[in-house]
Amino acid sequence: MTPFDQGLVNYQHRLLAHDYGQVFCRFDAKQQALWSYLHQPQRIPCINHELLLNLHSHHEDIQRSGGYVQTADQEVLPIKYSIFASATAGYFNMGGDLQKMALAIRNQDRAQLQAYAKLSIDVVAQRAFRFNLEHVTKISLLQGEVLGAGIEAALTSDVLIAERQAVFCFPELFFNMIPGMGAYSFIARKAGMAVADKMILGCERFTAEQCLEMGLIDVVVDEGEGEQAVQAFIQKNSRQSEGFLSAQKAKARINPLTYSELEDIVNVWVENALRLTERDLKVMDRFYRAQSRLFPEQEVAGQDAQARHDITPANAQVSDMQMVQHHAVNQ
Repeated sequence: MTPFDQGLVNYQHRLLAHDYGQVFCRFDAKQQALWSYLHQPQRIPCINHELLLNLHSHHEDIQRSGGYVQTADQEVLPIKYSIFASATAGYFNMGGDLQKMALAIRNQDRAQLQAYAKLSIDVVAQRAFRFNLEHVTKISLLQGEVLGAGIEAALTSDVLIAERQAVFCFPELFFNMIPGMGAYSFIARKAGMAVADKMILGCERFTAEQCLEMGLIDVVVDEGEGEQAVQAFIQKNSRQSEGFLSAQKAKARINPLTYSELEDIVNVWVENALRLTERDLKVMDRFYRAQSRLFPEQEVAGQDAQARHDITPANAQVSDMQMVQHHAVNQ
């Protein structure tokens, strides 16, 4: 496909000109790399419904562009690398939207849970299936806390690069749930089912080094060196990029991921959610309150803004979040 086939020029321009809400982009013309950052100021950096819509639109535009962008000087260049990162210092993503999930579960609102879950796996599938493009290599850059659905989002890439301070955890079992948007599918394929069980059923916090040893992370670098590590990987890989992509396609052929697999598992997730007890939901509430203390200036849709008088020091906030993760289930 040539850059101008099928009237794709508008989408090639849109990728850098459009406001994607909680996602912003930049293009490195030299390395032909499209950087897509989660951008969630003044809110809990979680997988909320608006973010999912933003990501879906962004991924759709990458596909519709044919894998090309139009730069400010009107040059049309291929997207050889798609990098997924976060602009929130210290956090990649904190997982699902706990407040909205708890409300839907209390109301036994199956339709809302299914809509959220369906949109989640649609977004996961877009990136996991390489935007239906042949020439794009996907990289995730992880520079802080990566929880629950944030890990699932990161695992849609071919290569995961983490800074040493990054921490990974699936807290879902604390409130009697499982991650349902691809965790087992991605971890089992990348590092084996035993590692998937260890991470998902253990409810432990894993360091970047531990994830590297388990085969989940591909590269670990010191704090502040993540972007340079991505650039170094691209430079090194450029000499063998065709072989690298062919290897990814071969792996996908041996153990293919299908949309129906994601759909079946997310249906299990919905049924699980609807069976939660009030005790489970109170644990989920405690997680949400701990997140709120970490991000006291969050914008909560549908609620009146209220003054907060209980903001604690940053080190106390982190301790509180860790306390919730390790002890909430027993409270």
